[in-house]
Amino acid sequence: MRLLLASFLAVTFVACGDDEGGIQDAATDAEPDAPTDAGTDGPFVAPTMLSETGLYSNIGTKTIAAGVVEFEPRWHLWSDAAVKRRWIYLPPGSKIDTTDMDYWSFPTGTKVWKEFSRGGARIETRLLQKTGTADDVSSWFMVAFQWDAGETDATAVPGGVVDDIGVNDIPDRAKCRQCHGPNRNKSIILGLQALQMDYDAPSNGLDLDRLVQDDWLTVEPTAPTNGTYFPFLAETGTPLILPALGYMHSNCGGCHNPSSDVTMNTVPVQFRLGTAANQRSSWAVTPTYMTAVNVTATLAPAGSHVVLGGNTAQSAVHNRMNIVGAVQMPPIAREQLDTAGLAAVDAWINSLPPP
Repeated sequence: MRLLLASFLAVTFVACGDDEGGIQDAATDAEPDAPTDAGTDGPFVAPTMLSETGLYSNIGTKTIAAGVVEFEPRWHLWSDAAVKRRWIYLPPGSKIDTTDMDYWSFPTGTKVWKEFSRGGARIETRLLQKTGTADDVSSWFMVAFQWDAGETDATAVPGGVVDDIGVNDIPDRAKCRQCHGPNRNKSIILGLQALQMDYDAPSNGLDLDRLVQDDWLTVEPTAPTNGTYFPFLAETGTPLILPALGYMHSNCGGCHNPSSDVTMNTVPVQFRLGTAANQRSSWAVTPTYMTAVNVTATLAPAGSHVVLGGNTAQSAVHNRMNIVGAVQMPPIAREQLDTAGLAAVDAWINSLPPP
């Protein structure tokens, strides 16, 4: 099961990049259950055990270390129904550079962990640690740790693991960089960003308001409106639009955004929502509507339009989400359909007027 920290690459056309930054069609992508290499940013040295990374003060009791904060994004990345938990650590006295509110830059020493579980058992925990100063892959150390059967500790597996539990695949380091690179997303970290944190997290969890109150940000957003710093147009009745656009923001926007080589070189569609007021004043001005709704599809026979109002059969977004195999999107990020996510996107498509 393709549990990659990678973003849901593009529910429309082609566009999955290789490790050299090139573009390849999903139909020619590598075998889904085959790790690539053990890394191209220098030999793996350490840490070799998850207990050495600073996530736990006591891994035996699963006690999280002081200064490590759990968070959950507003919209989730589909990972074949795996249960996920996430934590972040910032060095004392440091802040997240939010000069560009859409693409946060994290201080040197930042650590982000993501845990995957299935059937109540921990499978793997991934670490992204910023060791340099630049926002590029050479400044980030990335590796996954495989839990042992007794869950006493997890061992680094820089070369990845195929079918660890059932069909659960643990990515190698190259697969991490395939989506967590500046050629795809300037932030490197995908799930902890302004719009993803701009909601009321339960139980006083980490959200944008707490990040502001705790002085984690170099530039703070203006005071919230009705509890939201970056509100979108209100919907009447059962919301259909924001659930679908939020889903695509998380599952597609990691590669389909203005700074991505996918968008610039192959498919000029954007699914990443923006914080700017001129991208939120109406649904029609959101990047998704501007570049996808009733826009003619230009690549691959997956429908006449990227999104065709009222017609899922001719919408490439629907067709690429509703398949497992050579032309699925993402080509490396899943091995099962997300029926709930597909239903949310389809409900939105069916609510749209035709061109």
